[in-house]
Amino acid sequence: MDKNYHGLLLNNKIFPKDGLLDLCDSKLDEPGTPNWEMNVFSFIKEWLNDKNYIVQQSSGSTGKPKEIKLFKESMVGSAKITCSYFDIRFGQTALLCLPIEYIAGKMMIVRAFVGGLNLLLTEPSSMPELSGFGKIDFCAMVPLQVYNSLNSIETLRRIDKLIIGGGEIRDELEVMLRDLPNNVFATYGMAETCSHVAIRRLSGSTYERFYNAVPGVKFNTDQRNCLVVETPFLKEKVVTNDVVDLINGQSFRWIGRYDNLINSGGIKIVPEEVEAVVSKITGLDCAVLGIDDPKLGQKLVLVLERGGSEITSGEIEALLITELPKHLQPKKVILLDELPRNHSFKVNRKELASQLKD
Repeated sequence: MDKNYHGLLLNNKIFPKDGLLDLCDSKLDEPGTPNWEMNVFSFIKEWLNDKNYIVQQSSGSTGKPKEIKLFKESMVGSAKITCSYFDIRFGQTALLCLPIEYIAGKMMIVRAFVGGLNLLLTEPSSMPELSGFGKIDFCAMVPLQVYNSLNSIETLRRIDKLIIGGGEIRDELEVMLRDLPNNVFATYGMAETCSHVAIRRLSGSTYERFYNAVPGVKFNTDQRNCLVVETPFLKEKVVTNDVVDLINGQSFRWIGRYDNLINSGGIKIVPEEVEAVVSKITGLDCAVLGIDDPKLGQKLVLVLERGGSEITSGEIEALLITELPKHLQPKKVILLDELPRNHSFKVNRKELASQLKD
């Protein structure tokens, strides 16, 4: 794989392949190099080695993390489609502000190699530091990063094309993004598909309600109504655990995760649908879990991230009585200062359930 690349444009400097490998070794040997930078340079070295694949770990936010073998050829295929779809051209800037441990971060580096992009690095955080950069042509973030970055809206406006993935986007955030002058898109994808395979425009008057396939990708569903993805760069179809409303072979509406479904008193409940209503009413991040119950099998428990809000659980329960049907009413409402999240800033439902049991 390394013979296909002659170097990388990194932080406004051109590094030929040998110089890039020397830089990686230097950064990895330097005692003061922060962990996030070491992870970046470790992956660059891995990308340039002679193996034709990498081993990627899934996020594990809904279950046990698993290792996935991804062929570099497939990752290149995905990167080429992205660069073409968003018209990202040689020499344009791409900001990496995502953790490199997950596929979204790795693919930003692969796109820089494939498209000849100027890759800019900043420390991954829930509110990435953007003020030190000028115009940014392309950037990927998770919803929490975007929401927090709205505090410096003028800086966010400097990103020409912003893609958002890795979690649900609250209605409140969608409305805020609609009036931005730049191009903002929600993306759907996962490690198994080498990042996104579907796009939904969020900004401007042409914003979209459904996810639409990127060129060459086709959709179907299995008997669970979970999405099945066929791409030109993967050897096999990917059967997901995402429950969708399939519009046609090119578009769908995302409903929720099959592995998150709650069976309460014989009624199957999609927690993401309840969470969307709660977040819209309260403006707070939340998670709905199914906790073992001797009578119902599972009972609904709503956990919210308090943030700076002074709202009480009783007030939330009163609000939900008028907004949710009886079978979707949580049996218990819990307020936490902070919800547990993984390295990609998604709510870690497994960890949260463990906390509630403890």
